[in-house]
Amino acid sequence: MMRESWNGFASIKIERVSSEMRINKSFSPFSKKRKEKEKMKRTRYLIYLMVIAIAVILGGLSAGCCPRVDILLEAEKGFIKKVDKTAGKLDLNEDQKAKLEGLKAEVRKNFEEGRKENKEAWIKIKEEAARENPDVQKMTSLLQGILRDDAQRFNRAFDLLLSFQDNLNDAQKKKLTQMISEKVKKWD
Repeated sequence: MMRESWNGFASIKIERVSSEMRINKSFSPFSKKRKEKEKMKRTRYLIYLMVIAIAVILGGLSAGCCPRVDILLEAEKGFIKKVDKTAGKLDLNEDQKAKLEGLKAEVRKNFEEGRKENKEAWIKIKEEAARENPDVQKMTSLLQGILRDDAQRFNRAFDLLLSFQDNLNDAQKKKLTQMISEKVKKWD
């Protein structure tokens, strides 16, 4: 409100002072509007934080519910891929290629049996866990059996690969040894 004064200069001064006061008051850190804005901002950040937390939790739950990676299937694919890649560099004859196909069939059979046994063991573990008083010792021993059997499957696959060397001639054996040595040197 403007105050009427007998002097024009005084009325202008009062108007300026009161407008400055309004401006200063609205930007004061202690004003109600400022506090309300800060409260809304904090509430907004809290909502954002809660949404992110819920997204992380749901993401973790969905990641935990995804199917397990079948280690034996991946190992089988890796073994077969390496065998094919190495055999391509060795210039095998027809007889050796036929024996190589037999070797790959044995590797597949080895890992397929392992997957079947693991599936049965996991079913037993889940059944035991679903009981009212599950036997943790039994579940642990079943899990240890799975791991032990997987290690044996890997060793059997390596043994099959080593036994295939008997089908190679001297030049192929020398080339294979050289390839393995070069690969091992890259590990450092």
